[in-house]
Amino acid sequence: MDLNSPAPNGEPPREPGRVVELVAGDFLLTVNPVDGGEIVSCPPGRRPITPRRAPGTLPAPAAPPQGAPLLERDEIRHRLYRLLARGRSVRLTGPSGSGRTALLAAVARDAAELAPYGVIWLSGHRRTADDILQDLYAAVHTTSGYRPGRTELAAALREIGAVVVLDDAEFGDTALDEVLAATPECAFLLSAGPDAPAAAPASRLQEIALPGLTHTAALELLELAVARPLDDTERAWAADLCAAVDGLPLRLTEAGALLRLRAEDAPLPEPARLTAALASTLSQPARELLRLAVALGGELPGRDHLGALSGDTAAATARTELLDAGLLAPSGGGHRLPEAVAADLTAAGYADTTGARAHGAAVHYTWWLGRRETTAAAVAAEADALLATVAATQRAGHAAAVTALARAAAPPLASALLWSAWERVLRSGQESARVAGEVAQQAYFHHELGVLAICRGKLDRARVELEASTALRGVLADAGGAVAGRRALTLVEDLSRPALPQAPAHTPPMGLPARRNEAPALPPADPVARAVAAFDQAEEEAETQVIHRVPEPEPRVVVGRPRRGLHRAAKRNVVVAGAGALLVAVLGTVVAFGLTSGPRDDDPENATPPDPSATGNDTPLGGDEDDDTPTRRPSTRDPEPDESESPSETPSESPSATPSDTPTTADPTYDPPPSSSGGGGGGHHGGGGGDDDTPEPPEETDDTPTDEPTEPEEPTDEPTDDPTEPEEPTTPPPTDDPPPPETTTAGASPTDEGTPAV
Repeated sequence: MDLNSPAPNGEPPREPGRVVELVAGDFLLTVNPVDGGEIVSCPPGRRPITPRRAPGTLPAPAAPPQGAPLLERDEIRHRLYRLLARGRSVRLTGPSGSGRTALLAAVARDAAELAPYGVIWLSGHRRTADDILQDLYAAVHTTSGYRPGRTELAAALREIGAVVVLDDAEFGDTALDEVLAATPECAFLLSAGPDAPAAAPASRLQEIALPGLTHTAALELLELAVARPLDDTERAWAADLCAAVDGLPLRLTEAGALLRLRAEDAPLPEPARLTAALASTLSQPARELLRLAVALGGELPGRDHLGALSGDTAAATARTELLDAGLLAPSGGGHRLPEAVAADLTAAGYADTTGARAHGAAVHYTWWLGRRETTAAAVAAEADALLATVAATQRAGHAAAVTALARAAAPPLASALLWSAWERVLRSGQESARVAGEVAQQAYFHHELGVLAICRGKLDRARVELEASTALRGVLADAGGAVAGRRALTLVEDLSRPALPQAPAHTPPMGLPARRNEAPALPPADPVARAVAAFDQAEEEAETQVIHRVPEPEPRVVVGRPRRGLHRAAKRNVVVAGAGALLVAVLGTVVAFGLTSGPRDDDPENATPPDPSATGNDTPLGGDEDDDTPTRRPSTRDPEPDESESPSETPSESPSATPSDTPTTADPTYDPPPSSSGGGGGGHHGGGGGDDDTPEPPEETDDTPTDEPTEPEEPTDEPTDDPTEPEEPTTPPPTDDPPPPETTTAGASPTDEGTPAV
């Protein structure tokens, strides 16, 4: 059995199983009519190339053919042209049947050379603002299976310069402002009914109302329709009709067709029964088409479907008969009954078989959509009739027929990139499936609504629809559909995650954390703290990678920088380490200064005063008794012979004193002997020597500093900051007592450690 042919016993045909891949913005959409669509992020390289057509190569606009001549429309026609030539957008408002479409077609022919892309004709019937922007994009670009996202669509529309004619626009207010703002290089000429939403107050759109024809123009139009002069009875009837219909050209066209088709002795109808009287003069196939159009809410199906829907092979000829009578108005790619005509026919009894005709149309379209020969382009051309059939069948209460039609129409509408029509069909199908109790179909519609919400960026709505679909399919044990739903839900969760914080403009090298922009701190007043800050800054600068190579400066000779890459012992305090580095630099400079420039005997300022308490013991104060050479301790302090001076002296008078050192005191258990009143400067803590010639042994002082500095591991030759200029050592003030004769210890070198032997 052929799955594409109608099933016996009136059963709907099975799905042909066509799978189509589309790119919708940043997503790759796979239209699957069996389990539902699958949507994932678009992989690299799958986005199609959409070249833009060159100006002058666009297809001819699908404007309606030129009909009856325009009467009393020249002034408005020239005004519209002048506004479009200045780049202004205009909306022409008027009731149904006032001749808006005919006037737009005339202005479109006049403005064909105003813009690089000429005139682009679009239909606003059953279209939203997003659909209009997509249709405008598709008119200029080659878009096979691709619907751009908002960002790309906005960028492409800014490059289009054309006169856009939009007939039967059904939106206004902010939606209309968004369309105008998205197309700055386009001038719009719109037509809308009196019940259409008004434009925003701040909009630059200019409104022009289209009036009806005068009595003189009405008589002229009737004479052109019948191709003869009117008699007195017909003139009087035409005058009353023109006043009753406010000079609408559509009504006058119907009156002309009635005068042409009626019998000679037939009475002229009243203005309220003009449409019914005209329909009675038509052929039987034409009247059947009128009943079908009334059943579908005014929409007339395409030419290829009229024979099957009306049951008459002469339906195509009957359609032409309705066009000549003025009962059909062009709408997009098809035709429909004007609202006033549909209301008159409904009152005349043409809606008596609405339910049956709507159900028959639903069954026919379900079969037609199931055929493999039906393409997405053909479905797009029949989209208005499909939507009208779904709505009419739902109003008639045929829930099962609506469910089957919506299930068959949803995949090709999605493949045709008609988002609004796709959504309307899905919502009608979901409601009808709920009423009919078809759980599987209801799960399918929920799934498709969730996929559509993802394409439109409505993630909250998508999550609700997909969760409902997954729950229903879990009840039905539909493994394939459940997998597709869970995949879509995973994509929603990924898209709903908050965006990660953006990386800084200049990413630090080697994975180091970025430094915050903090206010520059003032330099510390303490010289030790300044040295520590300079040391830390040098460490940070050493770890920064240089991206742009610059000429390297001359190396600076700096003392005390630690060698990188060497594992050091743990530091107790970074301040103590910095102070130690500074003191090593100062003491090294002092030692170098003493080695290069020793004391001169002839310079009284550099002469070292002798120690009055010195005797035959040649060991300097604070030295080792068993060693003739003073030994330097590996610490930050270097004991000097004058370290036992009186505590009344300031610490700055000793070149080896540091701010962190505290004056040490003698052992409290030691009781020094009384000193002579004329003591010199060699006694401990300022006291002079006793009467005995043997000098008192020096007190043992605790040289351990308050904060134990970290002992340097090994001296390095790597430079750090600039060395601190050493201060000149301060000599003790001369005393009144004459110095004793200078003695020199045999065997001692005056240059050992830079200190002369005494």
